[in-house]
Amino acid sequence: MEEKGAQAEDLKKKYGIIVENIGEGLVIYDRNMVATFANDKLSKILGYNKDEILGRQVTWFFAGKSKKKVEIELEGRKKGKSSHYNVKLKTKKGKELLLFVSGAPIFDRNRKFDGGVAIVSDITERKQLEDKLNERSKELEKEIKKRTNLLADLYRGVAVTEAKNRLAWEIHDFCAQTLVSSILKIDLCERVLGKDPDNLRRELKELKKMLRRSIKSTRNVMLRLRLPDFHRMGFTTVVRQYLEEFRKKTGIPCNLTLRLDKTLPPRTQLGIYRIIREAMSNVRKHSMAKKVDARLRTDKHGNLHLIIRDDGKGFELKRVSPRGKYTGNFGLIGMEEQAKLLGGAFAVESARRHGTKIKVKVPLEQQDG
Repeated sequence: MEEKGAQAEDLKKKYGIIVENIGEGLVIYDRNMVATFANDKLSKILGYNKDEILGRQVTWFFAGKSKKKVEIELEGRKKGKSSHYNVKLKTKKGKELLLFVSGAPIFDRNRKFDGGVAIVSDITERKQLEDKLNERSKELEKEIKKRTNLLADLYRGVAVTEAKNRLAWEIHDFCAQTLVSSILKIDLCERVLGKDPDNLRRELKELKKMLRRSIKSTRNVMLRLRLPDFHRMGFTTVVRQYLEEFRKKTGIPCNLTLRLDKTLPPRTQLGIYRIIREAMSNVRKHSMAKKVDARLRTDKHGNLHLIIRDDGKGFELKRVSPRGKYTGNFGLIGMEEQAKLLGGAFAVESARRHGTKIKVKVPLEQQDG
């Protein structure tokens, strides 16, 4: 014990400034797990003065499962193992703390176990902040789900599943980027927890601004979801007006050829209109086209055919759909799913510098009634 005390004093003389200013608690214990040295920070964390710490086994400060955990860790020290672990402890005044402990063994000149050293950090506030942030993340997820359901309710006139799919296509351009950025902000906040409170506050403030922008975008989407009045204006008039507005906004002319031998069912009008709008959105965003040709016709077998062809840059179809699926391309996914909802088929033809062709075939007999 006297030898240990001498070692501690020698350590304090040589490294006293470092030991007392590392910002973490430090304890040294002998082969019997009795504390022989403690810095001021450890005394402050535990609420005991140094005289109350020194001479006690380190397990004395713990109880229940926490004490058992510390005993297991100390057994590992005897075998030469270092480790990091969390453990709960009550201070002298009864306050419960969560501690992060980094422990390592000490060996004598003969390489025999001679005790150990541990650095102790109070991570109670950090854990509470993490829990609060996780709770806020869950609340955010609930709010997003709630707003998605509200949007879906706007289209209760069509099957709920169909409505949710269409709404997902409508909002992906508006809300997805903001929500992804919000998740990244949350990840950043988790990384700076307990390290940089000022930066954490700045990031949370920025996160709040981003979510407000997302709410505003969602409201804009709700306004855009109001459909044309097909019954009053007529389907062909609505399509022609939409393509004319597209030309005015983009400068890309679109030649429309219509050969319809029968009136389209309301459900088909809605679905085909959405496919046309999504196809033209893809032309505007990606194609760099100079013109578009659109053809809509019925055949003698009771099928409706839609073909939209542009003279743009095209793309390598295998990169977009290596297994026949348009993974990651929301526009193509949306058009394919819309065609399926109508009981029809959807296909894409494209190649670099040879433009893109969208083909849809819908059986009208199934849409009657």
